[in-house]
Amino acid sequence: MVNRTYITLLLLLAASVLLTLLYCPPFDIPRDDKEVFRYAGWVLFRGGVPYRDIFDHRPPLIFFLNVAGLCLGNWGLWLIDLILTLLATGVFFRCCQRYKLPFAWLLPLLFNFMLRDFLISDGIGMTREYTALFQLFFFCVLLGKYRYRDVVAGLFAGLIFFTQRDQVLFLIPFLVYFWFSTGVRSLLTRTLKFAAGFGVILVPLLLYFAFTGSLGYFWQDAFQFNFSWYTAEKKSLFDHFRTIKQTLDAGNYELPFLIAATLGVAAFFLRHRKRGLVLAGLTGLLLSFSAEMFGGGPAGADFSYYFLPLATSVPILLFAVFAFTEERVIGDPKAQLIYGFLLCCSLAYTALQHATHLVPRRQTPLQQQPVLVWLRQHPPGDYQLYAVGNTSYVCAYNEFRILAPSRWIYQHFWKWYDRWDEDGAILHSIGDDLLRHRTRYIWMDGAEVARFRNPANYSWWMGFLKAHYRPVAGLQDLRSSLWEWKNE
Repeated sequence: MVNRTYITLLLLLAASVLLTLLYCPPFDIPRDDKEVFRYAGWVLFRGGVPYRDIFDHRPPLIFFLNVAGLCLGNWGLWLIDLILTLLATGVFFRCCQRYKLPFAWLLPLLFNFMLRDFLISDGIGMTREYTALFQLFFFCVLLGKYRYRDVVAGLFAGLIFFTQRDQVLFLIPFLVYFWFSTGVRSLLTRTLKFAAGFGVILVPLLLYFAFTGSLGYFWQDAFQFNFSWYTAEKKSLFDHFRTIKQTLDAGNYELPFLIAATLGVAAFFLRHRKRGLVLAGLTGLLLSFSAEMFGGGPAGADFSYYFLPLATSVPILLFAVFAFTEERVIGDPKAQLIYGFLLCCSLAYTALQHATHLVPRRQTPLQQQPVLVWLRQHPPGDYQLYAVGNTSYVCAYNEFRILAPSRWIYQHFWKWYDRWDEDGAILHSIGDDLLRHRTRYIWMDGAEVARFRNPANYSWWMGFLKAHYRPVAGLQDLRSSLWEWKNE
């Protein structure tokens, strides 16, 4: 029995390694957000501070993960990602085994398939990938019986909050269920322990930003900005449902979601030993859509990775259903094997399709851009290159290991919001930074810059550009152009 369990776990971990290998550095899916995170890690590596030296509205832990990856080398972040995934897979497998699921490998395998679905995940390194891992750790910790579980649960809650804030909503129904299941009298004690664990993450971050004189930047960029701008764009309820349906279908998440939701509702009304846990699982499943329901981004933008938290909420709900059901139609091993086949078959095909069509990063259209090819022959130094209009161009900072001349490393807010930078103060500060550093090159996506909502901002920028820079011959087109400093 021990040997069989050991072999099963090894095979499960091997599958996790193979799925993660599909996103190793030479083949990882390019994504503008990941380039921003990597650059922020580079800024920290060079002694800079998030928010003060680089604007971003995400919580700070993703930047520290990236600087840790840089310290470990080119494959560092991938190795951190792999270790976290293997640990989460192993811990979840042990939970499934402890609660005597007929196939303890099934739900951890489903978790890996969903986490590595290239149609949703966009490779490794996105914030919601890490919160999905932390959420699974959080749930497994609460299932335990050891003394400090609430402290550890609070620590994972802190990791989630400071990686992607909205994902802490998923934790609430499980906290309510597990805390109240032990009686109201222990509620205060458990809350204090949880707060202590959360403080393990909170206090060092506050001290770091206070010590660097950046608490104001931290509050303004990572919190105030999101409430004022990022979640201010509203969509109708039907638009949200339409986006959810289209994304689930396009990402091969629809069948696992429907099976989990159907079994969850059925288990709640049929014979089940822990209906409260099923209800928490169903609520957590709905809260996995929090990013879409509370924001969703501008109309027409692709934010399919917002749905990656389903990689955790679907297996957790199925665990709650399978582990405590008293209905043969759900609990019978043959039935669970059938459900498992339906849950995994399409996702397994998606993984196979991705594995047989890997595209090296160097062969992607962005990496073959004429401007980037030209810059490789004329590598710029610190502050001598500025990317405008297209956030993907941030990859140049990372490739040349240089610092940008301005903290405003991406400019999509100028084309998203009508009232953003109404007086042009931020845009003027960018111009001042370029002049101060005598920045030599500007790599610009003219089509995206032309989408600036405020005509005055667009006119000022183009006037500034033509006054101080000239186009580099042979590197001019609507989507990608290189401009060179002319005020020698």
